[in-house]
Amino acid sequence: MRLALPVSVVLAVLALAAPASAQDPTGSCTVTATSGTKQTHTCRLGPIAVAPYQVLTRELLLNPPKPIVDGHVTDMKVDVVDADGTQVPINRLMLHHIVFLNLGSDFGQKRDLTCGNAFTGWDSRSLLPNAAERFYAAGEERAKMSLPPGHGYPIAEDESWAMTYMLMNHRAKVDRAYIQYEVTVDSAPGLSAVKPYWLDVKNCLVDPVYDVPGGGKRGSTHRRSFTWNAPEAGRIVAGGGHLHGGGKNLTLRRPGCTDERVYTSRPVWGGRRHPFYNVRPVLHEPGPIHMTGFRSARGVPVAAGERLVLDSNYDASQPHTRVMGIFLVYMAPDASVTSECGARPSDFEELPRPKGRKAPPPFTVPIVGLRSGKAVNIEAPPGRRAALGRRGTISVGDMFFRRPNVSVRAGSRLTWRFGGDTLHNVTLANGPRGFSSPNLSDGRTFSRRLSVPGTYQLFCGLHPVDMTATIRVRRRG
Repeated sequence: MRLALPVSVVLAVLALAAPASAQDPTGSCTVTATSGTKQTHTCRLGPIAVAPYQVLTRELLLNPPKPIVDGHVTDMKVDVVDADGTQVPINRLMLHHIVFLNLGSDFGQKRDLTCGNAFTGWDSRSLLPNAAERFYAAGEERAKMSLPPGHGYPIAEDESWAMTYMLMNHRAKVDRAYIQYEVTVDSAPGLSAVKPYWLDVKNCLVDPVYDVPGGGKRGSTHRRSFTWNAPEAGRIVAGGGHLHGGGKNLTLRRPGCTDERVYTSRPVWGGRRHPFYNVRPVLHEPGPIHMTGFRSARGVPVAAGERLVLDSNYDASQPHTRVMGIFLVYMAPDASVTSECGARPSDFEELPRPKGRKAPPPFTVPIVGLRSGKAVNIEAPPGRRAALGRRGTISVGDMFFRRPNVSVRAGSRLTWRFGGDTLHNVTLANGPRGFSSPNLSDGRTFSRRLSVPGTYQLFCGLHPVDMTATIRVRRRG
């Protein structure tokens, strides 16, 4: 059943999800290239100010600049630039992720096609109405939309967009830059309209993350899956995936078919000197420099109701926290597809990929603290180590863990109580087993039993330089 909310209620809920800064960044779109019926619009949002070492999260920004035209989007890409258009290096600012949403010409007109009535908000409890369609996204690997000839994502002049993004500042001073995105729109009549389907192993969450605990044998795989039943017949004409550090691949398959695999999106990893693995301070485990994608004008046929499964595969030998497994596909509806297990067409092609390594580089995420205003790797935050009992509690205030260094016996259950009204989480940086909490506040709690001895270095993923902690888990006896 569709969620029926008055426009005023939808606006109020969305406004709560998108707290305004002192002054929201503005921007514009300009036509920068024309080729026949295609126009490329270069849109720019900003300047966006990011505080020293800040992880700036924008849960929902309404009405970013967009092309004011009717037509079909055929290509799209995004980056971070200075005022003169120069690309900003990641040792200054890193665009961790960005998602573009289409709200349509009126609130409630659009909805995401793989979620029900609502999304769970960034605060892990608010329910946001499903009133927007996710149609393009990129992470550190800068995924690009590239639809095959004759196809496009339909947009209208009077529609509104929204976006969510995360920017990370790697320097000890305020930085300012622009989010710039190029949108190619084709106004030719007769294009085949595609629908975006967002396949996600933690779907319908504003923060769709999960944890790989580690501890498996070398070469072993941690798998998490999502099942999707196609709501209508059609042809998948393009797609690609998004993984984090430690990811092996994302596989979209059709169980029961002779040829199960629709496509495997594989990460490409940079060399040892690549900036991804040398930026300091380290605020999270670095991801791949590229994820493979595909397109096909004829498309992979999918029958109505056909079951597809997305497998998100990660290295299971080491912990990997707050990871994602997302695969975005574009499908052109086609009622003539009536049989399941249709073959991949002959024009199926993988999009170009850069050179790089096939396996993720081994990487230990440190915890970081401030020394004379500079972020440096630390073994532990200041403070004595307190011994806690088998059911200890750690209070989390705004920007601090009240007991930053504790010790417990193996098998103890720790509880973090998040006071105040600012969202925080507790996340493993490195240690024997990976875990993390949701984003919490207002007295809510998170508990975890720690059974494997060793030292756990922790941080708040939203404030990794300001909030760190360690736990020393002692053997029993």
